[in-house]
Amino acid sequence: MTRYRTLNLLWLLLVSPAAAQQVDTANGPNPVRTASIFDEIQDSKERSLFKELWDTADPQQGRQRAIDFVARYPRSVVLRETYEQAARASAMLGDDEAAIEWGKRALRLLPENPLLLTMIADLAARHGQHELAETSGRQALRYLERALPPAAISPAAWPQVRDGLRNLADFALGRTAEEQGRYADAERWLLDALRVKRNDYVALYALGVARNGRKDPDAAAPCFAEVMRAANGALGEAARRELHEVYAAKTRSQSFEEFAASQRLSVPPAATPRASPPGAYAGSAACRPCHAAEFRNWQATGMAKMFRPYSEGEVMGRFSGEEILGGSVRAGAENSQRFIELRDGDSGKWKRYRVDALIGSKWQQAYASQLPDGRLAVLPIQYSKVEGGWVNYWKIVDGSSERSDIAHFQGTPEGALYQRDCAPCHTSQLRYDGGGASPATAQFREGGIDCEMCHGPSQAHADAMRRGSHAGPGTTSGAEPPVDFRKIPAEQSVAICEQCHMQSLAHEPEAGGAVNYSQTTGPFYRAYSIHLLSDYSHKVFYADGRFRATTFIGEAFERSRCFREGGGTCVSCHNPHPDDPDGNQKSLKFAPDSDQMCLQCHQSIRDHPERHTRHALGSEASRCVSCHMPRNMDALLFRARSHQIDEIPDAEMTARFGESDSPNACLTCHRDKDIRWLAASMAAWRGGPVH
Repeated sequence: MTRYRTLNLLWLLLVSPAAAQQVDTANGPNPVRTASIFDEIQDSKERSLFKELWDTADPQQGRQRAIDFVARYPRSVVLRETYEQAARASAMLGDDEAAIEWGKRALRLLPENPLLLTMIADLAARHGQHELAETSGRQALRYLERALPPAAISPAAWPQVRDGLRNLADFALGRTAEEQGRYADAERWLLDALRVKRNDYVALYALGVARNGRKDPDAAAPCFAEVMRAANGALGEAARRELHEVYAAKTRSQSFEEFAASQRLSVPPAATPRASPPGAYAGSAACRPCHAAEFRNWQATGMAKMFRPYSEGEVMGRFSGEEILGGSVRAGAENSQRFIELRDGDSGKWKRYRVDALIGSKWQQAYASQLPDGRLAVLPIQYSKVEGGWVNYWKIVDGSSERSDIAHFQGTPEGALYQRDCAPCHTSQLRYDGGGASPATAQFREGGIDCEMCHGPSQAHADAMRRGSHAGPGTTSGAEPPVDFRKIPAEQSVAICEQCHMQSLAHEPEAGGAVNYSQTTGPFYRAYSIHLLSDYSHKVFYADGRFRATTFIGEAFERSRCFREGGGTCVSCHNPHPDDPDGNQKSLKFAPDSDQMCLQCHQSIRDHPERHTRHALGSEASRCVSCHMPRNMDALLFRARSHQIDEIPDAEMTARFGESDSPNACLTCHRDKDIRWLAASMAAWRGGPVH
């Protein structure tokens, strides 16, 4: 069976009708509810035609149906799935060029698709498209490393499928490196391919070629010998010829057949860095003696105040005792203790909840009440500075749900249990004690985000400082706690922030009960498994593929060229302990002049930014963020800036999907203009034709 045929069979496995199951929503209490992809198509005729396409087994017919569907429904909510179907069908037909082009269209709408990325990497490698193969293969492996089973594949089948995908991606990278003469890189990737699929004789043959390329025929010989023994047809014959050349290059006492029989290949296990369990935690107070200014500033930030026991002076809401939200709620106070009362919808009686904890401090504040068994119920109403009053926050998030139903709110409805639903991102060093690892047993070191959630367990460092035996700055790699963010790689820096700022993470406890930190070997922060974004409902995305909600701010930033190519990180622009935390609630590093966030890297624009922006110097339109970070992300009570960053006003996408499904920074300001004006302006800027 050829490698090409293997790819097609694997791809067919991944497109069963079960793939129509989707993760439902970004912000709801249960992020893994499932719903059919077909249910998201409102038009019945469109739904019927897409189902016909989805169920088509014949690749020729399937591709034509995909082409016809795109022509008829160019704004369809399932456009990316249709592009994928066309790409797969083209690959099965042997039309690799079309498969790559259709695949690119799908990946433009959803770049985080390791299944499709693997196929593109394999096809691009075969056709010498080295940059595309390299980029696609690396991205596929990065997502596959932590991916949970997609909805189309059972958890039992996923390890085998994932290994098959990893094998294909590794091979594509190895083949690409080999063709470029990077034989050491090729050997590394091909060994990885063999580690997940030991009987991959195409990869084994390529490994022999790579070893020959780096002038090591003795290491190449076992590769060719094993392929010669195991593979039939042209591959086996090619291996025999290569092995015979190795044999003939030296005078030997053995016959060729004896030489071939003596060759045995050993694939070494992957090297794993030695790592000890993370050290002991000292607590934020231990940082204060040496880092007094940073400690003081951090204490005033929203990160530090994400969760606190009730304190009268920290309350944001107006607890006047009056009936609010249509008479369904009263927020009052007795003897300096705040309470919230909810009116029962059946009896009309008031049920009182004492405010025992405060959640949030910047733009809004939630309130939690401790139940007799120790659980903290997060109440449905919150106080919003943006709205200037009380809101049923759960209703804003969910629409209709059990936790948003004030009239029947009881106990801890789904999504309203603090220890399970909020604590992983609102408290530090959270753990579930006891054999059952239940949220009811939750314990945490500090409320809010403490110093060691970002800098790591630092008891040893604090002890060394007290003894006067610390080696001083500049003597470590920066990765050892306390982490120095100026020294560590971008991926590690961003991963530390993404512990809380990445919606697709699965916050499951370790075997020992640790939830949002690690007690096992490796880094102190959790390398959580992730839900593949292809499993999320389309409501998470704009039609042009961008994220709608700030809950996906980490995923959005990972798409940016700043991160992928420039090594940009969250702390390139944000300072978790700014000098003026009350006046700089977004913790911006360059709060007075946000352009400096970009100009610190893009030096060539600094002297004459108006030549780049095409707007008057100092105007709002001339600010970097106005075009590259427009306010198009939903923060529920306000619009936040996109963190995809490198997006620019895209006339083609807006023309296709409309402003509501492809918001455009230019048209946000130029309300009197239309898409024709935008297309003409962008073409003129780029020196292209004006249509």
